[in-house]
Amino acid sequence: MMRVMEPPPTEEAALAPVSVFWDIKSFPVPDGYDARLVGPCIKRNLRKLGYTGPITITAFGVLSEVPRDILKAVYSTGISLKEVIKSPTNMYALFLESSLLRTPPPANMMVISRPPSYIPRHFSSIRDKDREKGRYTIFPFPFGEMPLTLAISLWEDFLLADPVALEEEKCSEMGDPASWFCAVCHHFAAPDLVTGRDFDSFITHLYSRQHAQLLQFQTVPCSPGSVCKHAALAPSIRFICVNKKIEEEARAEAPRDTTSQLT
Repeated sequence: MMRVMEPPPTEEAALAPVSVFWDIKSFPVPDGYDARLVGPCIKRNLRKLGYTGPITITAFGVLSEVPRDILKAVYSTGISLKEVIKSPTNMYALFLESSLLRTPPPANMMVISRPPSYIPRHFSSIRDKDREKGRYTIFPFPFGEMPLTLAISLWEDFLLADPVALEEEKCSEMGDPASWFCAVCHHFAAPDLVTGRDFDSFITHLYSRQHAQLLQFQTVPCSPGSVCKHAALAPSIRFICVNKKIEEEARAEAPRDTTSQLT
């Protein structure tokens, strides 16, 4: 991963905060790897590249499908947790979802997820406009077609680099206290029930009956081309349907990119 990550493009970017969004489902902690080293590893490599601003890390995904001991280990090192309706499909989807969560510019955003199989034509202009506003994006892989197995291999190589130094950093730097947030239930429950800092409270919520019911209901897709039957219930449910529509449009548009444009 270090072979393709780029150093800060400007001095402004080097000094700005870095928000890291990690798709913990697509890029899990490898078997036998100490999950408490993930945070120090990410921070160490960003520092080596020249990013000197504060670094925050958030793990995204359907976290009930991630082993509880892994969640507890990464949380103990300052990595925050966000439970979502469905895990991001690739780096581009995570980029779009995380764009709304960044700190005010100047700021950096790093997304760790699988490489996309298709890149919308307008993506470059989105990044250029973001950079003009002082928002910079860091990708761990080249933004193009890459086998998932190769991307995961690069992720594992990244985590296994310099384990002795990481062990020392794990012991010396615990990071800021982590927090958790449930995007599945936040439209339906009191704020103190869908966010917090206590890990045990997160686990209690994650495996509650109410959470399981809301997660199941919100992942029922609307039929393509039909009016969203969930739209009246909550914006979060409409959002999942909009995502499905965007993915369908992208798949339909992809073949046309290989042919000449119509005049």
